[in-house]
Amino acid sequence: AKDSVIRLIQIQRVGSETTFINDIGGYCEDGARIELVQLYLSGKNRYEGCEIKLAGDGSSMSAEIGYVAAGKERLDMNYCVRHIGKKTECAINAAGALRDTAFKLFRGTIDFVKGSAGSVGNEKEEVLLIDEKCVNQTIPIILCAEEDVVGNHGATIGKPDEELLFYLESRGIPAQECYNMLAAAKLLAVCGKIPDDGIRNEIHDYIKEVY
Repeated sequence: AKDSVIRLIQIQRVGSETTFINDIGGYCEDGARIELVQLYLSGKNRYEGCEIKLAGDGSSMSAEIGYVAAGKERLDMNYCVRHIGKKTECAINAAGALRDTAFKLFRGTIDFVKGSAGSVGNEKEEVLLIDEKCVNQTIPIILCAEEDVVGNHGATIGKPDEELLFYLESRGIPAQECYNMLAAAKLLAVCGKIPDDGIRNEIHDYIKEVY
C-alpha cells in the first residue's frame, strides 16, 4: 500500500546438517518502504534470495545482512532490487566472516528500469577471510536503462588486519580467540539494527556465547 512500511527481521539458526532455502519478494507502491535485517548463522547449505520491486515513486528499501560460514558450509545469496518508479532508493549492506573451507557466493543486482529517473542504489559488502582455504565470490551488478540515476557498489574482502592481530595477541589474547572476536563483531554490528530489545538481546547473547 502507499506510504506503508514493512520491517522484516530474520534470524536463521538451523541445524549444522540442514539445507535451508529462504526466498523473499516485495512490491512497493508510492512512498512505501521495506526494511530487512537478516542474520545467517548456521546450516550446511543455505540459499537466500530476495527480489524487491520499487514500483511506486519515492519508494525505498534497505537490507542489513550479517553472516558466518565455517567447516564445509555453503552460503548462496542472491539479492535483486528493481527501480521502476521515480526517485526510488535502495541500500544493501552485507558483512560476514568465512573460515575453514566454507564457500560463500553473494550476488547483488541493482536494476534501473527505464523511467526510474532520480533514483539511487547502493550496495556494499565486507568479507573477513579467516582461513586460506575458504572461498568467497562477490558479484555486484548494476543494470542501467535510465540516465538520471546513481548506482554505487563496493566490496572489502581480505584477511584480518595483521597489526590488529598483533595488538590483541600482545594483550594475551590467543590467535583463535582474536579471530572469533573479529567474526562476532561483523554479526553484532547487524544485530544492533534489530529494533526489538528482547530479540536483539537474545541474539547478542547467542553470538557472544558461540564466539
